[in-house]
Amino acid sequence: MGEHLGHRASSGAVAVGHGRLVSLPLLDLRVPLSRCYLALSLVVLNVIDVVLTKAVLDRGGIEGNPLMEDLMAGFAAPIGVKAAVAAVAGLLLLMCPAESKLASRAAAGVAGLYLAIVVWNASLLGYLLVTGS
Repeated sequence: MGEHLGHRASSGAVAVGHGRLVSLPLLDLRVPLSRCYLALSLVVLNVIDVVLTKAVLDRGGIEGNPLMEDLMAGFAAPIGVKAAVAAVAGLLLLMCPAESKLASRAAAGVAGLYLAIVVWNASLLGYLLVTGS
């Protein structure tokens, strides 16, 4: 029988056809290990995005996301909002059926997008620091 996230978790990790499943006792689920990494990367990349964006804004940059523009005046609010949204997205990813390739691919795409945003913000910050702008 195939492994589904809705099944009770057993202790330890088990191997399945396309990856390793790990137990998440608090959620009473078993999920692919790669999804745990993807969920964590969504949270980490969002937090890094806020930190770098704040540094760019402090040096005269402009927030490109109209939904975050007002929140970026502070520091705790954007960190909290972005971490919470990313955590919910990560939790939803962990709750998808283990066999779902679409869930993993979609999360990898979003993580890739945020990685590109982080690289862009880091590059922009580096430029601003070098030019003194």
